[in-house]
Amino acid sequence: MTFDHIAIYVTDIDRSAALYEQLLGLERIDEPFHDGLHVWLRIGPTLSLHIVGGAADTTPHDITHHMAFRTGSLDNTMLRLDRAGVVYRNFLGDGRINIRPDGIRQIYFQDPDGYWIEVNENPS
Repeated sequence: MTFDHIAIYVTDIDRSAALYEQLLGLERIDEPFHDGLHVWLRIGPTLSLHIVGGAADTTPHDITHHMAFRTGSLDNTMLRLDRAGVVYRNFLGDGRINIRPDGIRQIYFQDPDGYWIEVNENPS
């Protein structure tokens, strides 16, 4: 058994896809449905994020339920988020950047439907 994909259910598929593509730089990949209700994005060599449209409204999500991405430059990611007006924070919500015990810097923000996204800086 291996992990294949994660799916999120959203109210506005174009708005959600734009955030993941433009702010996180994820690549759109072919999806078999071609029905306007699905967008698939590559999140790893063999992994994908499936954005599924049609939700009537958003559902609150706790920050402990999140997906995490790794970046080579957290500063560049924060700059893109700042320019787009996306608010980010540390895990506890009492600051902007979290520093893990191993020294890795990370931030958290929500997509348009309230799904939490963690971004970790990869120091290599």
